[in-house]
Amino acid sequence: MNLDQTMNKTTRRRVMIVESDGALAQRLVAALLTSRDSKNSKQFGLHKERIECHVSSSSKEFFDTDPATWDLVVTASNLGDSSGFGILSFVQGLRPDVPVILTGTPEEGDTAVEAIRAGAADYLMLTGHEMITLPVAVQKCLALQVIRTENDDLHADLSQSLSELAVANRELQQMIQRLEVAARTDDLTKLSNRRWLNLMLESKWEEASRNGIPLAFLMIDLDGFKRFNDRFGHQKGDEILRLAARVLEANCRSIDVSARFGGDEFCVLMPHAEPDAAIRIAYRIAAAFDEAIAAVVKKGVVVSMSVGVSHLQINEPISADELVLFADEAMYKAKSVPEKRVVMSEESRKKAA
Repeated sequence: MNLDQTMNKTTRRRVMIVESDGALAQRLVAALLTSRDSKNSKQFGLHKERIECHVSSSSKEFFDTDPATWDLVVTASNLGDSSGFGILSFVQGLRPDVPVILTGTPEEGDTAVEAIRAGAADYLMLTGHEMITLPVAVQKCLALQVIRTENDDLHADLSQSLSELAVANRELQQMIQRLEVAARTDDLTKLSNRRWLNLMLESKWEEASRNGIPLAFLMIDLDGFKRFNDRFGHQKGDEILRLAARVLEANCRSIDVSARFGGDEFCVLMPHAEPDAAIRIAYRIAAAFDEAIAAVVKKGVVVSMSVGVSHLQINEPISADELVLFADEAMYKAKSVPEKRVVMSEESRKKAA
């Protein structure tokens, strides 16, 4: 990158020259604003319309300038009232992005290493060739400054892009989670739907049958629901279905899978549940529904639950579907004898054989 390209970033670049020797200061200004021949002028691109020089004869005078106006600082190593290292520290404290070039005589050669170690962008020996050496040093510093600025901008843009990508990823994950929930949830009752029930049933069946883990299944039907629905309408009927779903969720364990089986039928898949525990929960669900329904329907309107219970160890089914079938048959027995409400299936393929 040549200095013309560097200068295109802004209309003017301000070079602050701190030099107590007035004659030397003017030589430095002339080196930046003029050249000995057109060849050098073309090479370095240091034109009056691109470079603006400001001279401070002391560190105090420089300290009074506005740091926002600094693009590059050229300071003598030795000043009448202080050291150029003080200028360097001052600039590094206020504008660490601004390069500082220290100058000195050949007799001060040891200072060059110290200056670079202190953070100076360059050290310029004043040998009488400043017309060439100073423009080169300034060109290099300004070019590096632009590169650093562009690099910082790229890092900022990258950080912003990564941040936006992280936000987009979180939103995508949340959307995926919502879709997954929607895919396994019944719209009306917010219980698991039949599809998700079947997946969980197969999974729990495999685990239980392979490892001898207790597994129970409840099939539940709402008695009197059709009459209620015909009398009061589908909207009221939907309210009863949602009420039944809330009762199931409130009375099941966290590991149970409560689902809407279809219409006014519900079910509960109960892994790690012994037969006595399954029966107890079935009665608790039926009683809780009686209490809940009494609070929302008129007297004389009867909607209740019939529950059939099947169990892997009792029924010894040969498949998950058969476990459901045993619970379904038990549920119909419960419906035929209203005072029972809950029936445990005692059928098994071995007994039938």
